Amino acid sequence: MSRNLILILNFSFFILLASPHPYPSSWDELQNNEGWELVKETDRVLVYSKLLPDSPIPALKAEILSDVKMEKLADAAWLVEKSTVVFPNAFIIDAGVYHRRSDSSYTAFQVFDVPFLSPRLYQFNSIRFGNSIHWVRTDTLRAELNPENHLLPPVNFGSWVVTQGENKSKLTYRVCTDPGGDVPHWIVNQANQRYLPQMLEDIESFAGKK
Repeated sequence: MSRNLILILNFSFFILLASPHPYPSSWDELQNNEGWELVKETDRVLVYSKLLPDSPIPALKAEILSDVKMEKLADAAWLVEKSTVVFPNAFIIDAGVYHRRSDSSYTAFQVFDVPFLSPRLYQFNSIRFGNSIHWVRTDTLRAELNPENHLLPPVNFGSWVVTQGENKSKLTYRVCTDPGGDVPHWIVNQANQRYLPQMLEDIESFAGKK
């Protein structure tokens, strides 16, 4: 039994080292539930903030309880190519998948065009583990995949996690990002806090129609 366990752990470690999705140093700190400060509360969404070493802009965690089944919520979060439909209020003007390695792994992009800012091109690797989705920024893609020469944010990683309670699903969104450029950090932080609740309600609405 112990020998088999050691073999499994060694194999898992090898897969992690060989993965095209290396996790940033603050990943574990983003995922744990310690140190978060409640910064915004709506009728349905709670938004928390925590400063991580990887970004000068605080990371955010947003949570919503939903009557929609957790599998449908996770499926909606995985549909990155339909981001403009899933998140109609998030200023996403284009999105898609560059490459699918499997049903649970792809390299994708989203273009955000926020008012008064230059468009940003987010490029990232995503992995799905059941009802949990992890994404991490990638900087190894060819320059021709950015034909408009959009600004590439220097920091971007996060997760969607859906869990099942007694009567409701709980959707948790965690993100650590720095859009780059000359935008004051406090403006980015305030904008993130403002639009996150709408994002969670939008994805719930989309998933509920499926």
